[in-house]
Amino acid sequence: MEKEILAPATPAKKSKEYKLILDNKTFLIKLTLSSDILFEINELEKIMADFYSKSFSLEDLIQLSRGFKVCENIGDAFDILDEILQGKKAKIKNINENSITLIINVSLPGGRLQEVELDLNKKEMDKNTLIDNLVKKVNKLEEENAEIKNKLEEVNTQLNTKVNKLEEENKALKNETKEINEKQKKFEILFEDEIKYKQIIQNIGLDSKIIKNKDETKFLLDILKINFPNQNKINFKLLYRATQDGDNNISFHNKVDNKNSTLSIIETSKGLKFGVFLEIPFKGTEKTENGVQDDNCFIFRLDRRKIYYGKKGVNKLNDLKQYVLNLYNQPIYMENNFLTNNSSYTCSKSNADYCFLGFSSDYELNDNERNFTVKEMETFQICFD
Repeated sequence: MEKEILAPATPAKKSKEYKLILDNKTFLIKLTLSSDILFEINELEKIMADFYSKSFSLEDLIQLSRGFKVCENIGDAFDILDEILQGKKAKIKNINENSITLIINVSLPGGRLQEVELDLNKKEMDKNTLIDNLVKKVNKLEEENAEIKNKLEEVNTQLNTKVNKLEEENKALKNETKEINEKQKKFEILFEDEIKYKQIIQNIGLDSKIIKNKDETKFLLDILKINFPNQNKINFKLLYRATQDGDNNISFHNKVDNKNSTLSIIETSKGLKFGVFLEIPFKGTEKTENGVQDDNCFIFRLDRRKIYYGKKGVNKLNDLKQYVLNLYNQPIYMENNFLTNNSSYTCSKSNADYCFLGFSSDYELNDNERNFTVKEMETFQICFD
């Protein structure tokens, strides 16, 4: 016995929308519930899209499928259709100039599915509706265009930021590479200079713990060449070193006496370096004499690259065996045991001026202090070939 259909109360109006895809085209399906159920279908993303619509009563739906007989009212049928469309149990086919067919799968008693065809008729749009649709589409396109523009500007800003950062990093890498290349070049030059310097040291026989770099070596060679311009080759022969031979007068004279052309160099505990060249030999005499003349004698300040030439015809050396090194008027005076005391000293400008030229202040060799302690003293014989 078929179920009796009662006249339903008018339900509250409501609507829902769904999307279906056919041939890469998206269709919007709209269900509207009132006294009937209105189906509306149109293609999205198309400005001049056709609209299809049709209203179905509960009786219409029951005639199409027994699956709707369970419905007590049109609202129940709306719920069934909502479930079908949300579950994608529907498809579109047979689109033509006047109609479109929507196929839905309706559940029957026993769990079977029935394909039900709903034919919707093409809806002729009036001029105002068409204009409204066009305006809405244009507004939507403008919004999308503005959104795309904003995204492009954002991406452009991000890219510019990255480009600037990469340019800065690239610049930093170039500068770093340049610095490394410059350091490498300087190292190669220094390495080459160091090899040349070692060859020079080896060639001239300069075995010194005081003279430690090429600038000091060059200064000594230059002043010797200036004072002895006719000599082609200069060699250094170590005669005496205080730290290995002893820091007293006996040790000194045992090593240096009777050797002409000697160069004595002193390094103080404060790192100051000075010395004297004497062409005449040390004799280490026991007699008390006023001094010995040497017109080729000169004093030098190694760490300041300064020369003090001797005056002609005056004494330069107190050559007594009781002294280690005692220049006349004491521009340089070396006391016994000079490595462990500060009794060695230099003289005032007035005393130095008697024998030498170029002094500008008192105790100039020792940075204006009279006494000093010796760190090392070496005496070389200068041999000219």
